Amino acid sequence: MRRYPLVPRTTADLELGDLFAVPLKGGDLAVLQVRGLKTSGSGAYTHFVAGVVDWRSPALPVGFDLRGRRVLVEGLLRFETFGPGRAEVFGNTDLVVPPVAWSELAKAFSAGTTDEVWSWKSLRRRAETALRDRATDVRGS
Repeated sequence: MRRYPLVPRTTADLELGDLFAVPLKGGDLAVLQVRGLKTSGSGAYTHFVAGVVDWRSPALPVGFDLRGRRVLVEGLLRFETFGPGRAEVFGNTDLVVPPVAWSELAKAFSAGTTDEVWSWKSLRRRAETALRDRATDVRGS
């Protein structure tokens, strides 16, 4: 049985559905979910696909807080996201709703294509942009 928080040593320690947080400006947290893993070929054990979940709060989600939440955007991340003093896995769930075009990035990644890689330094900006765009979409509808 896995224990949390988990600081993975390689992507082999990750599982689909794993959750990790990114601190945002103002003290809130964004949640990202592991959406795609690769165990062989180019990028295996060094990259993974994660999605920004529609969640922003000063506290980590618990229980069923993420039930029905959507993945707003997916990106290809390097494993350095989990380097010393950075992200750690705090849980795992299958309650998050995948994007409409479910894991097209994850499918392409598993086929060995080349995509833009999100650096760990850009995660805050990427999450804030996705959450801001989501808030704008909700107000505009």
